[in-house]
Amino acid sequence: MIYLTIAISLFFVFGGLTCSKNNPFAPSVLTGLLWTVTLFLFLAVDHHLPPLSNGFFAILSCWIVGLSLSSLLTQSVTYRQDKYNEPSMMIRNLYLILSLLTLPSLFQFAHTALVGGASGNWALDLRLAALGKGSGFKETYGGWQTLIWPVSYMLELLCYERKRWWRLALALCIYGAFGVVTMSKMVFLSIFLYSGCILFFKGIIRLKHFVLAAIPMVVLFVALQMIRHSSHLSTVAASFLGTYLLGNMSSFDTLAPCSAHHFGENTFRFLYAIPYKLGISDLEPVDTILPWINYPVITNTYTGMYPFYVDFGVVGVILFAVILGAIYGWTFKKAQCGSNFNILIYAVFSHIIITQYVADMFFTNISGFLKLILLLLGPFYVTKNNLLVCKEKVVALFKFW
Repeated sequence: MIYLTIAISLFFVFGGLTCSKNNPFAPSVLTGLLWTVTLFLFLAVDHHLPPLSNGFFAILSCWIVGLSLSSLLTQSVTYRQDKYNEPSMMIRNLYLILSLLTLPSLFQFAHTALVGGASGNWALDLRLAALGKGSGFKETYGGWQTLIWPVSYMLELLCYERKRWWRLALALCIYGAFGVVTMSKMVFLSIFLYSGCILFFKGIIRLKHFVLAAIPMVVLFVALQMIRHSSHLSTVAASFLGTYLLGNMSSFDTLAPCSAHHFGENTFRFLYAIPYKLGISDLEPVDTILPWINYPVITNTYTGMYPFYVDFGVVGVILFAVILGAIYGWTFKKAQCGSNFNILIYAVFSHIIITQYVADMFFTNISGFLKLILLLLGPFYVTKNNLLVCKEKVVALFKFW
């Protein structure tokens, strides 16, 4: 059964390349390639995990087929090009200034985490604090500044000018500092994928450049793991493969379909969170940090199929695979048509697609995701609606007086 699933994945990899003008960032290509590599490693690596059930492979095959077919379908539609395609310089300046002004809050967080750290390992103290598990920290590190930083970086990369190189360097340093202080591999992965996707769609890099850049990225991941846990390379390599890459499939195999306590409590978590925060409902939303299990591996990640399977069973997996695939395919095709806004949105999607082997990032974090989209939309909305005319009228009024 595992070989059949790999064959299905490879089919959509090559089919996606053919239908997407050999663009490796196509949804079906990323999805198929991701699961091909993951399943191949499960066969090739001595990981001491129990064999996966045929039921898992059947569900995974449904997920791959549903997501890939729907993405290819929406890619086949013809879309018109966006008339207003350049982000407002005024809003870009605003984002960059806000990024700089909020940077001290990151350093304040780091100082508090290091002073109150009790593990004896500065890197682990930072990571625990970022997860809300350190001394004096009750919530994960967040805030609107964590959305401004990536948005500002993506806009500066999209609109890079050699004579203003310092803008991109500044935005990258701020976003990179976020990754260092929180000791987060996901932040560095997002920098890598956002950059690769934007530069590829703009025709600045090719696939070989992206592949070569992936090598130091893997080295960085291993280094972060070694620093955080003071472990040797062999131990880190085994932990990284077993816990972060392969263990998610084994943990999914322990789930029971339709086992949620309330209708769609994982998939539609934000619908429970809003009334709860407003005090309208006493029904607390599920925690974004999922329950931990000890067998077959110590983990709390169950692949991106988790919320749909736990809430609605196999039907939910198929339905939401189709929905997500349609969204990804539509955005991908718009990005291929030269829409700068959709290039940025699809760069964010590429991170969600790649991390589907870990967990669902789309519906689980949809409130933060929508805020990110609105921030990215702002500069283009200002340009499209010519809102800067209002600024010119105000300046003229002051000159008159």
